Amino acid sequence: MKLLKATLSFGFLTLLIAAPAQATVIVTYAEKPGIEASTFIHATTYDFNSLSTGLNKSVDWSGVGTFDQLYILKADQYGGADNTQYSVQGINSPVSKTILNLDTASSYFGLWWSAGDASNVMDFYSGANGTGTLMAEFTTASLLKALGKSYDGNPNPGPYYGKDAGEPFAFINFFATPGTSWSSIVLTNSSSSGFESDNYASRVAVYDASTDGAMPGIVLEALNGKNVVALVPEPNGTLAMVLIGGMSVGGSLLRRFQKKS
Repeated sequence: MKLLKATLSFGFLTLLIAAPAQATVIVTYAEKPGIEASTFIHATTYDFNSLSTGLNKSVDWSGVGTFDQLYILKADQYGGADNTQYSVQGINSPVSKTILNLDTASSYFGLWWSAGDASNVMDFYSGANGTGTLMAEFTTASLLKALGKSYDGNPNPGPYYGKDAGEPFAFINFFATPGTSWSSIVLTNSSSSGFESDNYASRVAVYDASTDGAMPGIVLEALNGKNVVALVPEPNGTLAMVLIGGMSVGGSLLRRFQKKS
């Protein structure tokens, strides 16, 4: 088992080192069910509780960026962290796409993803308004496979507890490798389902193990544009810690390689 873990982590790290430093994003998910807000230090969080329900245009996230449009619903069985308001793209909404333009290019983003389904898509771009280089495209198919049954169903106490038992509810983290950042994020759902989410979190600075401590969540995959650069086939706590360390080492190796080339 130890040999298998070492082999998997070495393979993951090797792929990260080989990938372009400017276009690799590590995706993690919350380390245990029920977490609905970022535990990453120095991240700025935005909920939707101060907005009116329905359509909102040009919504300011003070010090972080601006949403072009949001559709806000009251808490129900499909969403609303801690039974509060949430954002949706798709079903029951005139908004199929939301663009978040960041004031400063950033290297971390997180959100509470509720009632997850395979039609939810997140794109991270180098330029404003979903332009420039596609740094990473995240679709939920891989996460649906990775999350266990303990994530299924609304975890909030009250009338919605346990509802929508066939879909996962989890906080997802996106960490950029050194040298990578994004300027806009596009959330899309153009099908008959909905992309429900809440408690957005953002940070400009890249993750640094020496000052930030352990990366919150279990490492799931590394993305480069629309490509999965590396995938952890069986995420677990021990392997995640190895990969977290590997990410830091990988960043150093990438920087050294770039200096030599």
